[in-house]
Amino acid sequence: MTNRREFLKVGLAAVALPRVAQANPAASAEPLTAVPLYKVLYDTRFPASVAFARRAASRGLAVYAMGGDMTRFWYDDLYHRWQQGQAAIAGLTAHGALFCLERLAWDQRMRVIFRAEHAPAVTGCVAHRFNGPAGLVLRAAGAVESASWESAMADVVAECPSVGARRLQASAQGASTASPPLIEPLFTWVIAPARA
Repeated sequence: MTNRREFLKVGLAAVALPRVAQANPAASAEPLTAVPLYKVLYDTRFPASVAFARRAASRGLAVYAMGGDMTRFWYDDLYHRWQQGQAAIAGLTAHGALFCLERLAWDQRMRVIFRAEHAPAVTGCVAHRFNGPAGLVLRAAGAVESASWESAMADVVAECPSVGARRLQASAQGASTASPPLIEPLFTWVIAPARA
């Protein structure tokens, strides 16, 4: 018997795949190069963010810990790096850090090219909403089916394509709760040059 999660997954794939194929028929034939990430930011206040960072570090990505305030990251690190030129960053943080970094990125002609919101749902599960390159959104929707979706999202951002692609919005609901449960929405994101 088909459950709700399987129904959502099939519906998302059925709607998205024809659009992806129409937008770029050669996309499936040629693998896209991932955008090189300068740093991956995480918030030590949230176990989901810490799990994300552990997975990112295991993939060889440089991680940066913060405790809710990204000011030190900006003044001690990112500001100086962006003075040398554009450099993509990613993270799993609360909305405040994402909001500030998104605004600062505008001056560098950089944008949020992938965003996933992970919010506590009434059912005790985690509700996920995605916006970004179609192929990446589909991978993210598959990743959140895992009980360790936080770690799986690190794999998703590590594979963010460096070239422009058709954008897609989608939603999914994870089958299991976060452990411990989310107390506020968290966001997985990638900020990269606007041409990406």
